[in-house]
Amino acid sequence: MLIQAPPRNSTQNESLELDTINDRISDGLLSSPILDTPPISPSSWFRRVEDSPIFQKVFRYPSPASLKIRPTSWLDGLRGVAAFEVYVFHAFSCWIHITSAWLSDGNSTYIFQFPFIRTFFASGGAAVSLFFSISGYVLTQKCLRFIRDASPHQVYPSVKSSMFRRGFRLYLPPIIVTFAEMIATRFGFAPPLNFTFVPEPTSWGQFLDWASQTNRWMNPIMHIFHGIFRHEYEAVVWTIPFEFYGSFVCYFLLLALAKVPQNRVRMGSIAIFAILSMGIGYWSLFCFATGMLIADFHLSQEAQETSLPPNKTPSSTPTHQRLWWLLFLVAFYIAGLPALWDNEAYSRPKPGFETLLNLTPPGFSLSTQAGSRFWWSLSGTVLMLSISQLAPLKRFFETPFCQYLGKISFSLYLIHQFSLVLFGLAIRAFLRGLFGVDDLSGEGPAFWISFMTWFVLFTGMLFVVAGQVERWVDAPTVRFSKWLEGRVFGFLQQK
Repeated sequence: MLIQAPPRNSTQNESLELDTINDRISDGLLSSPILDTPPISPSSWFRRVEDSPIFQKVFRYPSPASLKIRPTSWLDGLRGVAAFEVYVFHAFSCWIHITSAWLSDGNSTYIFQFPFIRTFFASGGAAVSLFFSISGYVLTQKCLRFIRDASPHQVYPSVKSSMFRRGFRLYLPPIIVTFAEMIATRFGFAPPLNFTFVPEPTSWGQFLDWASQTNRWMNPIMHIFHGIFRHEYEAVVWTIPFEFYGSFVCYFLLLALAKVPQNRVRMGSIAIFAILSMGIGYWSLFCFATGMLIADFHLSQEAQETSLPPNKTPSSTPTHQRLWWLLFLVAFYIAGLPALWDNEAYSRPKPGFETLLNLTPPGFSLSTQAGSRFWWSLSGTVLMLSISQLAPLKRFFETPFCQYLGKISFSLYLIHQFSLVLFGLAIRAFLRGLFGVDDLSGEGPAFWISFMTWFVLFTGMLFVVAGQVERWVDAPTVRFSKWLEGRVFGFLQQK
C-alpha cells in the first residue's frame, strides 16, 4: 500500500533535527537559569482540557503548572511547531497538490499555494534548515559560555561527553522505527514515500534487506561517495546523518576555538566558516555554523545586559523592533519557496518567487535541490535570529502546547509517515466513501468536509502514537546513552 497523492505531486521528504531542547538541558548542555515567568496559556476550554489528567496521560501532554520556562524554552517550542508543519506538509499532500506555487500552472489554484500562506503548509525544506540551525545553537551554547567565562578547560570534557552520546541519541530511535516498518512490510504495508518498493520473498530476506539499508544509511563512506542516501524503509530519515556530521563539525569548531580569548575573532572565524560552507554547497554546515554564531551573539547580549546598572534596562527602540519584524516577514516569505527539484520545476513560472529564482547563485545544482536549499537555509537562520529578538513570538513558543510539540517533535517526525501508511490512508478511504468523494481534485464542499474531518481525527491519533513513542523509544534512548557513557568512562578511569 502506498500513499496516494494527487497527480504530479512532488512531495519532498523533509525532516528536522531530532533532539528536544529539554533533553539537552537535562544532559547539561544548557546552563541558563529557570525563570519565574509562568508560560502563557489560554484561559478557555482548552486550558481545562490541558489540565485533564486523562488528556495528559493519553497524549503525554505536560501539565501547564509543571512547566518551567527557561530562556531557551522558546527554541524547544519553535522546533515543535516546525515539526508539526512538516507533518502538515505531508498530510496535506495526501489530499491536494500544494508543492508548486500558486498559478504556476492550471492546476495550482489553491489558496494554500499563495505566497506567505503556503509557508504554513509547504515549508518543510525551510524547517530542515531551521532545525539544523537550532542544533548548532543548542550543542554549543554551554561551551561558548565556558569560553566567554575564561574557562576553556571545561570545554573538553563537555565536548567529550556530547561526542560519545550523540550517535546513540540520533541513530537508535530511527533504527527501532525502521525495524518496525520492516516487520509491517511482512503484513502488507509498503514503506511510506517509497513508490518502487518490492518486498522480499521471505522474512529473513526482508531482514537482510533492512540491515543492508541501515548499514548504507549509517555508513559515512557511502555518504562521501554517493551523497544523500534515502533509507528504503523510511525516506525522511535522510537528514539524520547530516545531523550527526553537522554536530561533530560544531564539536570540532569548539575544540579549535576554545582557547581563542577574543570574542570577535572567534565569532568572525565561525562566520567565515559558515560563508565558505555555503559557497561550496554545504548548506547544512552553514546552518549549524550560523546557529553556533547566533548562540555566541546571544551570550554577548546577555553580557551587555548584566553589565548595566541595576536600575537600567537594555534599550530596544521601536525602529529596531520594526526591523526585526521586517526580517521575520521576509524570512517567513522565503520559507515558502517551492522546491526546485528538477529542471521542469525550475523552468515553470512561480508567481511571487521569480526574483528569488533569478538571484539564486549559479553554482548551486538543481538536481540536488541546492537552489532551494540556499534560500531555505538563509530563511531558517534569519527566522531563528529574528524570533529571538521579538518578545511576543518568543512568548508564543513558550506556551504549553508549543512546549508539548517540542517534547514529541523527534517522535512526531519519525512516525508520522509510518502512521499514514498504517491507519491514515484507511481512514481517508473510509471518509471518502462516507462523503462520496470520488477523486482528490479538491473541489466541492464534500471534499473539504471529508478532508478536515480526516485531518482532525488522524492528527489526534498521531499525537497519541507520538507520545507513546517518546515514552518508550525516545526517552529510554536518552537514558541509555547516559548510562552507557557512565559505564564506559568509569571503566576507563579505573584503568
